[in-house]
Amino acid sequence: MKLAFLLFEYFPYGGLQRDMLAIAEAAEARGHQVTVFTRAWHAERPASPRVETLEVGARSNHGRDAAFVAAVGDRLAGFDRVVGFNKMPGLDWYYAADGCLAARYRGPRRWLPRYRSKLAMEAAVFDPAAGAGVLSISPLQRALYQRHYGTPDHRFVDLPPGIRRDRALPEDHALRRARLRTEVGIGETTPMLLFVGSGFRTKGLDRAIRALARLPEETRLFVVGDDNAGPYRRLARRLKVDDRVRFMGGQDNVPDWLWSADLLLHPAYAENTGTVLLEAAVAGLPVLTTRACGYAGYIRDGGLGRVLDDPGDEELAAAATDLLARPRDHWREQGRHFAADADIYGLVDRAVDAIEQDATEQKEPR
Repeated sequence: MKLAFLLFEYFPYGGLQRDMLAIAEAAEARGHQVTVFTRAWHAERPASPRVETLEVGARSNHGRDAAFVAAVGDRLAGFDRVVGFNKMPGLDWYYAADGCLAARYRGPRRWLPRYRSKLAMEAAVFDPAAGAGVLSISPLQRALYQRHYGTPDHRFVDLPPGIRRDRALPEDHALRRARLRTEVGIGETTPMLLFVGSGFRTKGLDRAIRALARLPEETRLFVVGDDNAGPYRRLARRLKVDDRVRFMGGQDNVPDWLWSADLLLHPAYAENTGTVLLEAAVAGLPVLTTRACGYAGYIRDGGLGRVLDDPGDEELAAAATDLLARPRDHWREQGRHFAADADIYGLVDRAVDAIEQDATEQKEPR
């Protein structure tokens, strides 16, 4: 099959972007030909899949989105299936990594050009009259889409999480932990909190920093992710914890950070899934998160940390203290059981299965 994958922008540390590339690589491994169309690729281009950049001119983000949709429409003839990783018209499949905007955009702002444009893109996917199949990765968000648009059940394919097996705790984890902690200049017994994610605002970095200010002075917070750190550096200075927070930028060795830390702090305000929660769990790292994360139920049900509703600073700090007090070996054992038993690895293969089955049943290319 010839498959077109559509993505507004690619950058190397985004979860959506990593999923897109993994699905493309899996499809190519099965003998399909994938072309990725995007308006910007902020990384070294892979040998495969093939990447085509369509330069578009517009001042606003929503204007560039619309211009990309118009430009790519002329390039799709001859493709068997078109798979979108952002919401837009003209898709055969949409990979639903983003949350439901109709549930968030309320009041007069819905009529502003930016929001009106984004809602129109969403409706082009989820309206009952639309034809796109939905590769759904969050039961919570699926319910919201169906509540707001009435999208019929048959259009959804529910995918399990897509956790990479290299996140599981290795035999030499103690050596790796010691090495990284030495590199960043902290001792074995120093409490090390970890925040991972490139969306600092929605993933609750402000909450994490305020909680840190209530924890013992020796506690350190390491922030791994590519985003604007300025406001959070200022918050840390205001709370007098700037010497206890380290901004590490985007990192390729995320598993080493998971194996080296003592607690993952992920107090998100909104999170469609929260893949890093499960990556931490299989790495033997306890997780402190919120009910806003689509994958929070795995943490709660598996005894892999704590899930809070809408925590204040004091509640978050108290929960962190409680989780840090339990031996790391307890969390490592919990993580090993979870990694061995949970259905959390099949997202990529099942996504390609769905696209293949659809194309087999309807053989006409565009």
